[in-house]
Amino acid sequence: EGVTVPSPDLPEMMFAKKRAATSATQMKFVVTRFFQMYWRTPTYNLTRMIMAVFLAVLFGLIFIDADYDSYSGLNSGVGMVYIASLFLAMTAFQSVLPLASSERAPYYRERASQTYNAFWYFVGSTLAEIPYCFMSGALFTAIFYPMVGFTDVGVAFLFWLAVSLSVMMQVYMGQMFAYAMPSEEVAAIIGLLFNLIFMQFMGFSPPAYAIPSGYTWLYKISPLRFPVSILVALVFSDCDDLPTWNEETQAYNNDGGSKLGCKPMANAPVDVGHITLKEYTEEYFGFEHSTITRYFFVIIGCIILFRVLGLIALRYINHQKR
Repeated sequence: EGVTVPSPDLPEMMFAKKRAATSATQMKFVVTRFFQMYWRTPTYNLTRMIMAVFLAVLFGLIFIDADYDSYSGLNSGVGMVYIASLFLAMTAFQSVLPLASSERAPYYRERASQTYNAFWYFVGSTLAEIPYCFMSGALFTAIFYPMVGFTDVGVAFLFWLAVSLSVMMQVYMGQMFAYAMPSEEVAAIIGLLFNLIFMQFMGFSPPAYAIPSGYTWLYKISPLRFPVSILVALVFSDCDDLPTWNEETQAYNNDGGSKLGCKPMANAPVDVGHITLKEYTEEYFGFEHSTITRYFFVIIGCIILFRVLGLIALRYINHQKR
């Protein structure tokens, strides 16, 4: 009596609040739990790091000593950045689904016993991802960026930041689908469909200028477009002093400097004419250097949107209910 059976001599245990622990205690234990879980799950995080290194080396070897000054070279370079960054982000999306889905069962049990608020679970799953996203982005950038011939150190920092935010956006989107969908398989299918649709309207294939007017709204709202636009614009659309073509002398008036975007395009088709790498990248693909700062904020906005939707799914969607 008093151990497995309530003692009649003691008052019934009552709590004045919905949960026995304070919000600070809930946050401390749930956030700590997530960081420990991530540290003890090498199948998830170590795999991400290995894939980041593998993709960086793979694309680095393919495009080592590449020449981006020509028409074909620039198109290949834009495609390289597009595919490499997209593969890294998609790997992050697919990797997070099993982990997020497997944690739903204990989450439902703990929520049913009022162990903690759903908000602190959301905070824990958010914070635990941040260092690993930036670490995988750093590994990828440190190998890929110099191997493919990019040299500007200041641009490399922004390149790393854009890659990391792209990975983070895909991870949080994956968590959102894992929380909202009834199973991991359904979340994977819906997420893949979502990404495939918006991949078609990122501005690369077809290029921005060739997208039919009826589909431009998909191009404008595509969350995948913004990180790729930043990455391409950083390396191919950067030029402070753009050279101008002189029809009389049939030559450029100035060399424009050493930046890649300032270089005139060689072997351009007749219908393209005399154009620099910066002008071609901005006019044909829509990846403008002037939009970099704005697009960083747009990506952060997309991340916040996916987190808010994930929190709503955690709080109000329960797939145990029939």
